Amino acid sequence: MKRYFIVLVALFLAMSLSLGTAQAQLVDKTPYVSVNGYSEIKVSPDEIFLSITLDESDTKGKVSLEEQRKSMFQALKRLKIDVEKQLKVVDMSSDYFRRKSSLATTKYELKVGSAAEARDVFEALDAVKISNVNVVRAQCSKMEEYRAEARKSAIRDAKAKATELAEAIGQSIGPCFEINDYTTPRNDGVFYIRGLAAKATNDAIAEEAYVEPDVEFKQITITYNVSAKFELHWK
Repeated sequence: MKRYFIVLVALFLAMSLSLGTAQAQLVDKTPYVSVNGYSEIKVSPDEIFLSITLDESDTKGKVSLEEQRKSMFQALKRLKIDVEKQLKVVDMSSDYFRRKSSLATTKYELKVGSAAEARDVFEALDAVKISNVNVVRAQCSKMEEYRAEARKSAIRDAKAKATELAEAIGQSIGPCFEINDYTTPRNDGVFYIRGLAAKATNDAIAEEAYVEPDVEFKQITITYNVSAKFELHWK
């Protein structure tokens, strides 16, 4: 009985291998069209992060950190910014132990939803004498959704090309039996901005050096490249 079972298993495996070979040969002999698909989607950043530094040394100690903080909160609230959700402390320090003074510094990070909102923050803080503001990065919060749409758009592009080529020779396409994604993953959802600030570092050249902050961000470009093979059928 055991020997009989082994023989049955061997026969089953042989039939499976034979069927697989036959299917592979059938695919090899099936006419097909091979095409590339491409898609490109441009999206605007919807999360922009600003660095705000309050520094008593900016006013030579004439305006305390607490007064600067109060002015900042009032300015942001006038813009209807939820400081509890959008603002966080990232660094605090004091020069007390390095100098014979107690001048302090606090750095914040503020998240806003658009370039226009970022510009409003620059202007509101500058109006209350807080000008040490920088744009540090911008990103899109729905990158995965946009990437998925780009992938689907790329394969649709491939199908459209295959259809066009087949119709040019009086044929039609059948099922797609192979898809290859050639897109290289990359960190295309974040921009890091260097040197975009609202502060001139030298009073003597402040008027000449100061430039209105340009917080218009170019769109984030998402691209996908695929190749696909479709069967060719006679109409």
